[in-house]
Amino acid sequence: MEGPPQPTAFVGDACALIDILDANESVLALIVKHVAPVIVPTPVLGEIRQLDERHCTALGLTVLEPSLEQLDEAADFHPALSFADMVCLIVARDGNYVCLTSDGPLGDECEARGVTRMRGLRPLILLVERGVLTPAAAVATVELIALRNAYITDAVVAEFVRQITPGS
Repeated sequence: MEGPPQPTAFVGDACALIDILDANESVLALIVKHVAPVIVPTPVLGEIRQLDERHCTALGLTVLEPSLEQLDEAADFHPALSFADMVCLIVARDGNYVCLTSDGPLGDECEARGVTRMRGLRPLILLVERGVLTPAAAVATVELIALRNAYITDAVVAEFVRQITPGS
């Protein structure tokens, strides 16, 4: 069975990036090097206290200032999404990139607007499949994410383990 097409780039939302940063920030650099570039729009960067432009550069992340048109469109009220989430969606749409998010409402809106979305843990699976990250390191990272993010339940961790275990 063939997986999803190779992304040309990810546009990370704050939640997905914070989860990985807090658990194992070196994974972000591995994603950039072995999967696809990771773009961080400046409104998203403003929501991540652990990250500034210099740290983004060190990790290989690309900081992007959205256009005035993109910012104007993002400013239109959406009941379920923040301004930064809308910017993330719009930048992903306009660049034909993949929106990297585990946020349900943002993922739903991506789907409704025809924007490709990948859940935040999926790049770790790709790293394991490519032999860049050991299954043990991937599981340890996901377990740390689960400690800090209530949405990453035991069932999510078990499904992650199943997906990286050969023959499952």
